[in-house]
Amino acid sequence: MDFSTAREILGRLGLRPGLGLGFFDIALLFTALSLLAPPLYWLYRYRKSIRKRVEEIEKIRRVRVVRNKNSASKKRRRVICMELDPAFVESNPGWKVMSLGEYLGQLEPEKRSGLNDLFLQKELELAIGDLLLKTLGRTYGAALLPILGAASVAASIGKISNRISKFLHKCILTPDDDIDDIEDESGDRRRDHDRADAAVDRMSLDVSLMEVVSLINAYQKATTPSDDTSRVVTPLEYLSRGENDAGDLAYDAGDGGFPDAFDMDDFRKHVATMEGRILERSESYDPDDRSYPPPTPIHQRLLPDLCLGRGDLKCTHTKREGVEHRLLCVLLNKLCHNYHKLSAGVEAKDCFAVTCAGERCLFPEELIAALVRCGHKVEVCPRSIVTNFGMQLCVKDEDGSFAYVPTALFLRTGIDRTADGKATYFAAPHGGMDVNISGPIVGGGARPAWLQFYVSIAGLCCFHPDEDVDAPWQAKTSLADIYPHDDALRAVRMCAIVSVTFNRIATEFHLPFGGYGILGMCNDSSTIVDFALRGRTNAYPLLSTGRYLNHIVSYFVKLMDELSERSASVSNLRPVIDDILCLIKGTSRLPSDLHISPATLIDTARRHGATYGTPVFQNTKDAKAILSEMADSARKYLE
Repeated sequence: MDFSTAREILGRLGLRPGLGLGFFDIALLFTALSLLAPPLYWLYRYRKSIRKRVEEIEKIRRVRVVRNKNSASKKRRRVICMELDPAFVESNPGWKVMSLGEYLGQLEPEKRSGLNDLFLQKELELAIGDLLLKTLGRTYGAALLPILGAASVAASIGKISNRISKFLHKCILTPDDDIDDIEDESGDRRRDHDRADAAVDRMSLDVSLMEVVSLINAYQKATTPSDDTSRVVTPLEYLSRGENDAGDLAYDAGDGGFPDAFDMDDFRKHVATMEGRILERSESYDPDDRSYPPPTPIHQRLLPDLCLGRGDLKCTHTKREGVEHRLLCVLLNKLCHNYHKLSAGVEAKDCFAVTCAGERCLFPEELIAALVRCGHKVEVCPRSIVTNFGMQLCVKDEDGSFAYVPTALFLRTGIDRTADGKATYFAAPHGGMDVNISGPIVGGGARPAWLQFYVSIAGLCCFHPDEDVDAPWQAKTSLADIYPHDDALRAVRMCAIVSVTFNRIATEFHLPFGGYGILGMCNDSSTIVDFALRGRTNAYPLLSTGRYLNHIVSYFVKLMDELSERSASVSNLRPVIDDILCLIKGTSRLPSDLHISPATLIDTARRHGATYGTPVFQNTKDAKAILSEMADSARKYLE
């Protein structure tokens, strides 16, 4: 230390170097040394011990969870969470599947400590919150999460991740002998998990259908502006372009680049052009590829080997086939929009048209009929699958292979078993009107072209490409026999009418998400067509509400009146007017699963059983058995 530094230190202590130390200076220096000496002495003496304690706390805070596969085989280590139906597992021996509960039953802390409880649950909460933001928050979050009890997406994610993390950390930290003593959300103790009628699936949400729809309507009232003039593109405008979620890769960007008259002879050329645009963005584009992006670990330290993604599963169709399906949907949706144009007074000669084998097609059913005459096979019928809203999970083993974890969103049906009050749940389905086409122009691969009509959470009621995961738990359930040719054409025509009506209401009422959840879910938009055709339906659940169901009927009537005035000048409008009348009558009698009563119980049980024909989850199998039992009891008095 040089003299200048020493002088500076003494100066800061209030001493005056060079002038001598007075009594006050000595007293001040002695006091400072007296105060600092003990803590400095103890820090020096116990420096190693303090460093050791800091390292221990850091290790505890960074607790590590490991998978012990042997623990899952222990009887008392069973965790009931999205449990799979044993019959489903046995019928698919070639597939490596496991329930989420089976995975959680394998987890345990690498080292046990009294502070694990505190740090593990908080870290799990952050990890689950991040997972929800990456999946639900960016796609379904704004529509799905608020219905689960919070006013905002952020609040909902925080609430849900807190619940899930509490459950996960109990599964991980609870000793093997006490695993059956985990509390459920209501606080009840469930000790006899081996009895199926006592078991409670921890991922079943205590939210009923009525609560879902009431919260959706409340959300709509809180977020819909009374006079929204800021929206750039309305659902009707998107329908005129043929799609709304392709972004910069849209076939029709609304800039006049897409032809007003399309010739099916140019179909391959437009597909090749789109593939060129995709290649400009991604050099890895392989037209024959059916793979998905590689899965990503959720949190290797806390949830070892658990990944978000589809593992090494394949898509039902190639990338090129997906591009072809998109283009065909664009053509069909543009032809749907012609019904709106004609109702608004546009002349037929000024509408979008598709030429197929020399025939000018003005409406989607005309294009389907022309494709059939060109040698294509077309199959139309309503179908449904269990959806997981993008939360596909898998577990990566040491050898690099994957075990698949089927997931679903379970909600209450609103029907409880009267004998003991046991609730029944349903796995949220996705449903629509399937249109499968195979032939020389489109659908020439190993599988037909898969299209499906429904109202999407992305904000458009129209025909959509329908490629999916090629796995047994994602297999579709047919809700009716394949329609005969004439009914198939009528179904496509009715889909066009429903498309125009839903998008028109969503546009004029400024509904969020194109009316999804308010006008109905995906199931409802296609069931309206099926019910009008057959006079019955096998779809469950049906959630159209009275307020907007009345609007749907009134807009059907309005469209019928508008097209009736044009029928004299447009000769092929007579069939559509007849079909709108069928839709009016059918929609007015459409069943609803929001208002449960003994009178509707039998039909509800029948439709629930048809929608979940081959259960994937034990929860679904239990619900089918309870509903069937209650329906049998009701028949004694009601039939």
